[in-house]
Amino acid sequence: MKQAVLSVAAKSGLFALARRASAKRLRILCYHGLWTTPGFQYGDRLFMPPAQFEARMARLKRSGYPVLGLDAAVAALAAGDLPDNAVVVTIDDGWASTHTHMLPALEAAGLPSTVYVTSWYVGRDLPVVNKAVDYLHARAGRPAVEVAPRAALIEALPPGDRAAALRDLSMSLGIPLDWWEGRQFHSMTPAEVADCVHRGMDVQLHTHRHRAAPGQLGAELDANRACLADWTGLPPAHFNHFCYPSGEYEPEAEPVLAAQAVRSATLVDQGTNAPDANPYRLRRFLDGRSVSDAEFDAYLSGALDVVDAAAARLRRR
Repeated sequence: MKQAVLSVAAKSGLFALARRASAKRLRILCYHGLWTTPGFQYGDRLFMPPAQFEARMARLKRSGYPVLGLDAAVAALAAGDLPDNAVVVTIDDGWASTHTHMLPALEAAGLPSTVYVTSWYVGRDLPVVNKAVDYLHARAGRPAVEVAPRAALIEALPPGDRAAALRDLSMSLGIPLDWWEGRQFHSMTPAEVADCVHRGMDVQLHTHRHRAAPGQLGAELDANRACLADWTGLPPAHFNHFCYPSGEYEPEAEPVLAAQAVRSATLVDQGTNAPDANPYRLRRFLDGRSVSDAEFDAYLSGALDVVDAAAARLRRR
């Protein structure tokens, strides 16, 4: 139904009208990692195929929308001099595929981007446990209710024992270790993070352990900053943009971010951002495997905001 509505909207000229009406609003695209493991496809909005990401970036390049770096875009939005229909590309978490696949695609398209890196897993030759366990259960057809307790058991082990536990689980479920060998659920290494910076990708804050509870946020940011500064050689003050882990925003986070001299923070809530937007509540568009070109184009044009608002009004009736 939504695709049909978007098709009609595009053909009727709504996209063009929305583009003009929303010209001063900032668009922010959100990605995570790419799915490089053969066969079973996992994580629609978490991982997309490399070919689809490459096609998306090529489509964005052809669109004519100006693509800015995050820091420049946030400054221009606040100053009221943002170029019309400006777009920012952001990537969450720091999965290994950010360096091996996404960075080359962005370089080929000549597009700037920002990756928000969670630092604890970086440098540890260890998959992110909860996602790896969820994938193994999904691929084996096991009940989803088993995932959380099993992941908790593995996460309670010393880091050195988690690798063996995950590999044993994979083999016991009859899942080959191609996902492990391809580093599907691994984060980048410190050298890869540094190489991202060397090649022009902006690296920013996403907490140390993917936790953003207000009582933990200050310490998480301190640890995250220290790691990123150590790996990249950049001063700690360079890291002044933030992404809420899992988009879990709490109002109590804002004074902590202000005290830490953080200039912006992004959500996973869908939408574009007006010049007077709260810089600690910037909305994005979470792209994914099931997102059509029409929906992608609708977001960039600003028409998706109109369609979503109309759908919300209909639901309230």
